[in-house]
Amino acid sequence: MPLLTVLADIVGILGGLLVALLGLDLTVNSYLLETHKALALWDISSGVLKSVVFALAVALIACQRGLATTGGAEGVGRATTSAVVTSLFALVVLDALFTMLFNAFGM
Repeated sequence: MPLLTVLADIVGILGGLLVALLGLDLTVNSYLLETHKALALWDISSGVLKSVVFALAVALIACQRGLATTGGAEGVGRATTSAVVTSLFALVVLDALFTMLFNAFGM
């Protein structure tokens, strides 16, 4: 998941470059300079940190639900749905906790 996060960051920056070139008539150099000014190392590091925690949460929830599954194919369907819903809720809560923590320490 951290590698996917870094890849998504790179694709996002390249997508912004494409918009800047085609829609805003900026040069590559000016876009990269402004992007460099706007980004801090913490912006990328915090995203990677969050992705590691999110990956652990999803994996642990999915494993717990999978190991507790009973009832054959129907039970697998229920366990999968439960794992997805629980994971999504956990990610929202974890993201809110990260936001409060980062704001409390001024990061």
